[in-house]
Amino acid sequence: MNERLRLKTLCSRDGIKTTREWAKATAIAYRLYISDSNHYASQPDWRPLFDKSLRELTMFADTWVLDS
Repeated sequence: MNERLRLKTLCSRDGIKTTREWAKATAIAYRLYISDSNHYASQPDWRPLFDKSLRELTMFADTWVLDS
């Protein structure tokens, strides 16, 4: 998963405001997936990837900045 690339692509296609809303909604979904022991995102092999994506999405939603 590369959220920065996805965010850049969405910004170019849909605009920054729409991308920010998408990032917020996706971050909410990722939080739910990580906390659900039945979802693969909560498993040890996948959780670090989802955690990283969640941080990138949350940072963008909060700051509107793609690169840190």
